[in-house]
Amino acid sequence: MSVPRLSIQQPGAIAQAIANLRAGRLVVVPTDTVYGVAVIPDALDVMIRTLYEGRQTAPWPALPLLLDSAVDAGRLARLTPVAERLIRAFWPGVVTLILPAAPDFPFPLSAPRIALRVPNYAPLHGLLQAMGGYLIVGRAARSGYPSCINAPEAVEQLGDIVSLVLDGGPTPYGVISTVVDCVATPPAVVQRGAVPEERILAVLASPAQELRR
Repeated sequence: MSVPRLSIQQPGAIAQAIANLRAGRLVVVPTDTVYGVAVIPDALDVMIRTLYEGRQTAPWPALPLLLDSAVDAGRLARLTPVAERLIRAFWPGVVTLILPAAPDFPFPLSAPRIALRVPNYAPLHGLLQAMGGYLIVGRAARSGYPSCINAPEAVEQLGDIVSLVLDGGPTPYGVISTVVDCVATPPAVVQRGAVPEERILAVLASPAQELRR
């Protein structure tokens, strides 16, 4: 039986995604960078076991979360001055920030760091809003395979382990996000992606007042 594949713009598609997520299932979603696999916290262990070939621990250094807005970042993480500068410069957009989790983070973590991003992708925000402002979203790819930049690639790689694929067409950037570790001293680009490292460094080197909008 093939996995259902719905246009994210199709009436009822977001409602179906919500129902599947709340039932603890994995859902493929389009973003502005590459396709991701979304899951709620209660089903995170299912995601790790199925997507990462039986691993008992996740392969990422910080739990990846997509947010509806920067306001959600303030309640989930301890925002450093560096993070606030990068948020003003790049969100919504294709820069992910690794940050310390807030002391009152809403669910248990295996490590005290989280990776946050507000995507610049309007079709996804209705789903994020409905799920409380955030979702755990890992890269939609099996271990050792390239990232998926369209729905057919996601179906081919993951159709046997996810319950629904939301199709948004080819992703706007077609490349992973740039990841900045804001916990490190000094902050460091730990994954090169859609935003060149030089742009990140330029923002960090600029006087703070130049970044105010």
